[in-house]
Amino acid sequence: MKNSSKFITAVIFVFCIFILGANAFPKNNVASFVDNLGQLNYSSLDFWYARKVKESSLLSGKTIDLFEVGKVDDNSDFYDTTLKDEKSPWGTTNIYSKMVLDIGNTRVFPEKRGDGYCCRLQTGIRKDNILGLKVEVLIAGTLFLGEVIEPVKGVKDPIKNVNQGVPFNKKPKAVKFDYKYNVGEKRVNAVNNVKPVEGPDKAEFCVILQKRWEDKDGNIFATRIGGARQFFTGNVKNWINSATFPVTYGDATKLPQYDEKTMGLIPGVSEVYVKNSHNENGFHGRNRLGETR
Repeated sequence: MKNSSKFITAVIFVFCIFILGANAFPKNNVASFVDNLGQLNYSSLDFWYARKVKESSLLSGKTIDLFEVGKVDDNSDFYDTTLKDEKSPWGTTNIYSKMVLDIGNTRVFPEKRGDGYCCRLQTGIRKDNILGLKVEVLIAGTLFLGEVIEPVKGVKDPIKNVNQGVPFNKKPKAVKFDYKYNVGEKRVNAVNNVKPVEGPDKAEFCVILQKRWEDKDGNIFATRIGGARQFFTGNVKNWINSATFPVTYGDATKLPQYDEKTMGLIPGVSEVYVKNSHNENGFHGRNRLGETR
């Protein structure tokens, strides 16, 4: 919708943003990703394009659309898996994988809403039978700031294929968007086969602002400056419009409204991996507010 805060309908809703300081980035400057109003480019979610991957007949045999947020020339080669709008800060878990065979996985979709679009994030299990070998992999629909390093060549530790964050030098008061969601009741882990996991499923919105720097050996460090976080369970069938999530700066643990579940650190399952100036991707470490690792 053109004249509304935007966003998201999801079967499992995951909306993670990492808005990060301008230091320790191998490319792109702050201005690359911000419009003349100080907002992130394409944050309306009205502009999309699709890379295309032709899967082997041993898999689906279909042409898979990998939807991305941004704009490219209509005459682009959409079968070029490196096709990218360099002004778009947005990454998705619509990924091109090459594990002997070419594989396309799509879990993030543009969906019509009013006279514009919203983004549907859907989590599901992909099942393949490759020459008698049954493979089941859980893929979560995620919209984030950064990029996926492609082609992805394995299903273990997928977070290591993500370069998280973009340069940003504003001080936002809050993040606002519209949403509805339907979160599954059961959790599973699926890498090659499906295994149940204890506890209810939940979706997440998160924003982190960091200052980053890099030492002479290419190690990246960070100080957390501010952030916001919210979990979602159950389902909300009707749109919640203009939901606003304030950004908290400084040491949030000192605030009377501090809630570790929503304002605490990112847990071990969500480590932050980033590229350094040598174009190497690695884990920069978890850090408490005001501390570095």
